[in-house]
Amino acid sequence: MELPGGGEKVFPSDLMIVRKLKTGLVFPVFLSDENSDYIDSVKTVFNENTGNNRETILKALKELELNSSSTKTIRALSLLFFRNSIFEPPVDVDAPALREDVFKIARIPPVNQDEKRNILKPVEEKYGLSMDEIINGLYADKESELVLHQAYSASNIEIARAYNLEQVETIMMRCSTLYITTSSDWSYTITSIKRLGLLFTAQIDGSKLKSIKITGPLEMFESPERYGSRFAMLIHKISQLENWAIEADIKIKDKFEKTVKVYKLKLSDTVSYYLPESNKTDSINYDFVEKAQPLIVNGTVYFPDYVMKIGDKTVYINITGKTYARQDNEIKENLKGKVNWENIFILRQKDKKMKDEIAFYEDIDFPALKLILSEKYSAKKKLNGELDDNSVDSIKKELEKLYPQTEKMFDYVESQGLIPERVLPALGYKLKWRGLDIIVTKND
Repeated sequence: MELPGGGEKVFPSDLMIVRKLKTGLVFPVFLSDENSDYIDSVKTVFNENTGNNRETILKALKELELNSSSTKTIRALSLLFFRNSIFEPPVDVDAPALREDVFKIARIPPVNQDEKRNILKPVEEKYGLSMDEIINGLYADKESELVLHQAYSASNIEIARAYNLEQVETIMMRCSTLYITTSSDWSYTITSIKRLGLLFTAQIDGSKLKSIKITGPLEMFESPERYGSRFAMLIHKISQLENWAIEADIKIKDKFEKTVKVYKLKLSDTVSYYLPESNKTDSINYDFVEKAQPLIVNGTVYFPDYVMKIGDKTVYINITGKTYARQDNEIKENLKGKVNWENIFILRQKDKKMKDEIAFYEDIDFPALKLILSEKYSAKKKLNGELDDNSVDSIKKELEKLYPQTEKMFDYVESQGLIPERVLPALGYKLKWRGLDIIVTKND
């Protein structure tokens, strides 16, 4: 099963391997260096069958299963190898077109090689293929006929960690409620939750965030699989953190009693050794914005994604989507007069522009956002309201001399105790970003 937004996959539920305790706890069964013989045996099958088709490999793996002490482990590892190995068609040809041509000519099956050769001769000339290549290419588009070109070649520990993560994700497919009790990066965690469209509530202890409870429409259905893929994707992201801890309610069917029981899964960064190494990239390359911590106002916790300095003001940035427009605008209204809160909408290419909202397509443009917010928060006050006409004229003249030397213009405005991002636009200049550099230009 493929998961959107990253290409991750999970094992089928019948390959989930867990240890259930009478206390109601459940644990995934991990592979490690101690039981890497499973990996070696599957790796051997694939390496020895380079050049053979999938069907041949499946037969060899079936024999391996019969001689193994854990059929599920072999099947899950085999699936992992199939996904990460490179398969190619046995012949580079348009198989459906080739089949059509051959079947049109061979209405009556040939009884010997000579008849077969005579029948296939026009097809050989048309496609530039030998008779054997034509026979091999007839079903070249079928998965079973794909030929192994390169086997999955990662180290045993890397394979074991990939396997272990998929086992955890498969368990999370059956999650109904998830609690995140520890996170070394709450900003990253909350952003991940929101972008997956999961519903969450926060539990606070005074001025401290205690945990996050995550649920979703899943509770309205009998089958957790309808919503479980998002929990699977979330655990994939959380496991990338340096410090993390979760508790999850997992619904597992009892194959003997034919009932569904709820078990408690408890995992933390103590199992990080058994999972893939972190490749989380969430850095920001701008000095005017940073990731935000949870914000508690009047006993209620809010989760901005970023915090930005606009002049002498602190502005909290909430990254959201059209689906959450109503509730996020209610939050903004509730915080009015308490903090500066801005909802920034990320739209897909097919979405229409939103009236009276700050929105970007696909991803946020921080330099552009800073210019928008600088104008909104700093340019509200007219320059003439703070300075007399003589001072304004003097500043204008000096800036004219310095233009287009952006750095010197910024230094001069700041030396006057003023904010460049507000003063320059008020005096007829535009601020544009080129990479990490800001450039001053004149309005047309």
